[in-house]
Amino acid sequence: MSDSITTVEKNSIKNNENEKIMTDTSISKKRCIELVNSSNTETETKNTGKRTKNTNKSDTNTNDKNDESMSQSYDDDFEEDTDDINKNTSNDEPSSQSHNYDEDSLEGKYYENESPQEEPSSQQTTDSFDIDKVDEEDDGTFQGIPLSEITNICQQPPTMSDMKDIRDRNHTFLIKPFKYDSNDLKREPEPLYENGTYVDEWDQDNVRLPCSQFYITKNGTQRWPTIQGSLTKLQHLSETHMATMEDIKETIEECAGRKYEFNCLERLLNEIYSTDERAHFMSTVLSNICSLALNVDKICSRPPPLLRIGSNRTVTMSQKQAASLLACAFFCLFPRRFNQKVGSEYENYQNPNFNTLFQGGRTGGSIWKIEKLKCIFHYFQRITEKMPNGVISFRRYQLPDSCIPKWSESNEPLCKIHITKNKAIEDIVGLLQVDFANKYIGGGVLGDGCVQEEIRFVICPEMLLSLLLCEVIQPNECVFLIGCERFSSYQGYSTTFQFKENYIDQTPKDSWGRKLCHVVAMDAIAFHNRATQYTIKNMKRELMKAYTCFRIPAAVTDQKSGLATGNWGCGAFNGNKQLKAIIQLTAASQTGRSLAYLTFRDQDLVMSFYKVYEYLLNEKATVKDLCNYLQQYSTLYKKLSLFDYILQTSVSSLYS
Repeated sequence: MSDSITTVEKNSIKNNENEKIMTDTSISKKRCIELVNSSNTETETKNTGKRTKNTNKSDTNTNDKNDESMSQSYDDDFEEDTDDINKNTSNDEPSSQSHNYDEDSLEGKYYENESPQEEPSSQQTTDSFDIDKVDEEDDGTFQGIPLSEITNICQQPPTMSDMKDIRDRNHTFLIKPFKYDSNDLKREPEPLYENGTYVDEWDQDNVRLPCSQFYITKNGTQRWPTIQGSLTKLQHLSETHMATMEDIKETIEECAGRKYEFNCLERLLNEIYSTDERAHFMSTVLSNICSLALNVDKICSRPPPLLRIGSNRTVTMSQKQAASLLACAFFCLFPRRFNQKVGSEYENYQNPNFNTLFQGGRTGGSIWKIEKLKCIFHYFQRITEKMPNGVISFRRYQLPDSCIPKWSESNEPLCKIHITKNKAIEDIVGLLQVDFANKYIGGGVLGDGCVQEEIRFVICPEMLLSLLLCEVIQPNECVFLIGCERFSSYQGYSTTFQFKENYIDQTPKDSWGRKLCHVVAMDAIAFHNRATQYTIKNMKRELMKAYTCFRIPAAVTDQKSGLATGNWGCGAFNGNKQLKAIIQLTAASQTGRSLAYLTFRDQDLVMSFYKVYEYLLNEKATVKDLCNYLQQYSTLYKKLSLFDYILQTSVSSLYS
């Protein structure tokens, strides 16, 4: 495969089936997947109004929500602050949310700004950590190597420098150097600054926290004392068993300076929760949420940095600090994040505040949205009972141009593979787990979205902080979520999703106190016209994205752990399962990492993918050969499937 697009005459096809296929095409243009300075291929148009990252799953809910006024400004002289907004926006990536299809609708109805997750995940839940039994649970339906033969970081933890020895200016710690000791499980990470000291940062490179002295009203008074007063009042009502839903509503609106509709929250608390569940939340859990928000300055001691485009930044914090920030999101305290119109400071970010999660329209919200809310409230209940004392990290990574492979010259062999239908990605503990992400990370998690990414974020609510931190993901970027704990089990998927029960996460920890759970947010292109995914431009974008997520830096000398992925971008984003399988196989093979491929109950894909994989092994195919298959197939996709094309085409014929 050459590094420039050239036109070559197609050799005559000796195989009878290929002769039939090529009857109308004796000459095809030979295309090469050049992966140098890959440009963004998502061509979306910016909305002129507020950019929405999630919508409803049904026409009924859509109509209901249109009948409501979701966010009205208070006329009380409140404003976000008096700073001038001087935002630098990227011209490389349009920030409007792409339109996509409702993947779970049999009618294929079209929804604007639908949640972005693509592929359903298994309903199966695992309540214990037992990697040795994972193959037995497959009931012999898997193909390839046993899962136990894939390198697992829980069995072989990565070598790590002590926190105190980290000198990376792009790595921000909100805690003092901490070393996990399994013999001293009560030891907690401490805030970076002692004695309740808060070191403020109020700029475009850091999260604007509500406790900042620069967060002021139109008349120049600080807003934090007002917020403190409202939260203290609600906390007192909670502790004296007098708090009501109306009190929560009034507190949030006073703190945010805006009016909201809370029908989903009200329905959960007043109609769905039992008397005991409601009493426990209102008198105990709510008080703790108030306390966590009230003490965000002391708990965090400084704002976390924003993970902006191209920043290659990492932020590490304690689970208690994460809880404090999520408590602020509960009360909708993060300034300026409500305004995401074109030209606003946060147009390329998600709104991390929970106001959209609490909205429900006249029906009180979809049942699956209420179930998501149950998961998040269960998290708050768990941390009220016992605050976890671990550590989590969020890392933004941009692939350097110097690290882009020369795909047409790569002789890397195919990676080892395990293909199964009976597992969810979150169940494959110890491998790098792929989040089928929206480029606006989290997608519709705070709205009506309820597929792979959204479900993962509500059963592991610490992941919601990525909405607070991360700017829109670029084609050569990804975001790693490290150490986030799982708190809930679930059943069902999308409109059938339900909170099931408490989940005890027994994943072991690394030397920093982070659970050995590494998740990477990998966003696919939304193909409104399915045919466009077969263009060289789009195939190379997806290949580069997968490689960016799978690549291990050369400085890492540990044995390479495996990858857990599946039908990435093959639901709402209309990706072809066979094409995405070969693209991910190519990227994984280039990195030398074994692949656990989960097909979401699709046994036909298990068998057909492995049949192609075995054929490629027998052909001694390499990465450059896989790329050549893709380039040749770009003009043949209307005639036959990619798997059939590969099975009918020897590696040698690609170059003859």
